[in-house]
Amino acid sequence: MSHNNQRNRVGADIAKRSCSKEAFIQHEKLTESEVGITEYVSTMEGFSAILKARYSDFHVNEINLQGQVAKLTSLEPPHFQEVVVNKEECEAAVEKILPNCCNEINTMLTSESSEPLQFDITDMSKEDRKNFHKNIKMIYQSTVIAQTINNDDRRFIKIEKYNKNNESCQRLKWPHNIGDYVHFLVYKECLDTMEACLRISSALNVKASSLTYAGVKDRRAKTTQWFSIKRYLPERIVNKTKGIRNVKVGNFEFKEEPLKLGQLKGNRFCLALRNVTVDNSIIESQMKSLNDNGFINYFGLQRFGCDKEVPTFAVGIKLLRGQWKEACELILKVKKTDFPRSDTTKAKQAYATTSNAQLALTEFARNRRTSLEYRLLEGLSKNNKNDYVNALSNIPRNSRLLYIHSFQSLIWNRVVSMRIKKFGLKPVIGDLVVIGNIAENETNLSDSESEEKNEIKGDSNINSRSKVKALTEGELDQYSIFDIVLPLPGYDIVYPENEIKNYYEELLKSYNLSLEMSKQNVKTYNLSGTYRKIMGKVQNFSWKVLHYNEPDDVLIRSDYEELCGEKEPEDQPNGKFKALIMDFCLDPCSYATMVVREVLKTDTNSVAHAKLNNYFEAENCKEENTQSKDFEKEHDLLSNKEKFEEFKKFVFAADDDGEPPSKIAKTDD
Repeated sequence: MSHNNQRNRVGADIAKRSCSKEAFIQHEKLTESEVGITEYVSTMEGFSAILKARYSDFHVNEINLQGQVAKLTSLEPPHFQEVVVNKEECEAAVEKILPNCCNEINTMLTSESSEPLQFDITDMSKEDRKNFHKNIKMIYQSTVIAQTINNDDRRFIKIEKYNKNNESCQRLKWPHNIGDYVHFLVYKECLDTMEACLRISSALNVKASSLTYAGVKDRRAKTTQWFSIKRYLPERIVNKTKGIRNVKVGNFEFKEEPLKLGQLKGNRFCLALRNVTVDNSIIESQMKSLNDNGFINYFGLQRFGCDKEVPTFAVGIKLLRGQWKEACELILKVKKTDFPRSDTTKAKQAYATTSNAQLALTEFARNRRTSLEYRLLEGLSKNNKNDYVNALSNIPRNSRLLYIHSFQSLIWNRVVSMRIKKFGLKPVIGDLVVIGNIAENETNLSDSESEEKNEIKGDSNINSRSKVKALTEGELDQYSIFDIVLPLPGYDIVYPENEIKNYYEELLKSYNLSLEMSKQNVKTYNLSGTYRKIMGKVQNFSWKVLHYNEPDDVLIRSDYEELCGEKEPEDQPNGKFKALIMDFCLDPCSYATMVVREVLKTDTNSVAHAKLNNYFEAENCKEENTQSKDFEKEHDLLSNKEKFEEFKKFVFAADDDGEPPSKIAKTDD
């Protein structure tokens, strides 16, 4: 291939890549200012860098209530160690709770009948039920299955023979010397937590609700977090999940209680900012400022859905006003940013033109389980034509609550910006603080940096039942800006006793809502309100500069990569590009993107960062242009005397038959 052809091909490839990238960028995204994110802590000038150029640039590891960071270190299921059982003591304990129970079980085991036994335990205490199950397991081990069931208003213990062909029995068969709940780590890449949960539950052949987790993690990231499930042998979990792409499970433990949403202390983040061009001294100054002064605890853009045409808070406003039809219409609205060939877009288009929900449902070939639009259309098709309330209830409750929590977050962001703009970064009279020990009031009800579509209790790390007080002049010296909280609107909260309360009132009034956020008939959409600290601080903070050569160089090693023996990425001293690696921990419900924003002083809008992500293409073009100039200079006739003379002979000279010479000095292709 000639040099020119090669150059043209490279240029075409670059153009093709750029064009493809632009084609899939959704330009109508919310900007930070549109959701109230306007202020900074530091007045230092920021610098340019790219956030999430690759999803492998963003790592999240959950921190449990004991302060342990979730890290995948083993993929092997644990081995059970049998404990010697004193059968007589166990039988005596059972007989004390349910007399003659063991005799009936022994009779059942020796009979040919498969009929189960049932014992009424409606009046039995929780402690007795727990001891009964524990001792039955120790006496009979895998020969019987015992479970608690409800029948009308009565509660029974059902005991049946173990049947290896019964899937339910396989799950209920359980070693007697371990807790009922399996806790394990889930490492995932480029999947949000709900999607990972659905894939795992499908592989295990259980309902998604059988799996529980403490918090929701990002999609465009590599994350590690705890899951739990009741009585499912780790060996089976490992075997059945092997085929799930981008998911690994391991580090199994057995506990008496399931994992619940909010049972986390925070998250550890390790992220890479690419193509940093400023001197290291500027980076060092910014890192020191961040560590010393913290950041404004804004709700990040992912909280609002990022789509400018129909942000999540727009639906939330309709729900809070009781405008059910309008809420449905917004959820099903065909947007400019919708991918035209997706099932969801086709279904929304069909509904927009026909108002026939049943017909619109036929457009779905895939994504039924994870599509909110599918669930809403299904609800519309099953209920009466104008029964929008019940149609909405077909959407999972957590997802519906997202909409109204998004509106709360919008109000909170705007108010905190006004508070800082008006009063600065010091406590003032009328500011709110939590009374008592903050640690006792922490609920840890959510996760930081979670994907927007599942984070519903991530408003605060302060208990919504916490008592707050307004500061007086004499108390100002006792508190810092890091103690100040602002409420998320609701019917059961206290507002600051200064100008900020008036601003809340004005904002809510502009949406035809009041400070009291009065309760409505549909309880799901009532908001009690909560409190959120206006400032956040990074913990266990470290950073380093890493040089690299290629745009797809891996800059951070994940848990799984370390487990597989891959080496930690090393600095390339002569690398063409420079990255900033930041490692820190945050409290629940704080956003790592807001930490990055404080450092860079730029919008965290994904479109803005995507536009910066062609830096390597510009570098390639620069190299190509340099090569082109060198090539042109080398083969330029005016700069090469010998070739110029050959050219003249070719043009002006002629053979005897009047034709130009058949050969001239040969040049390279």
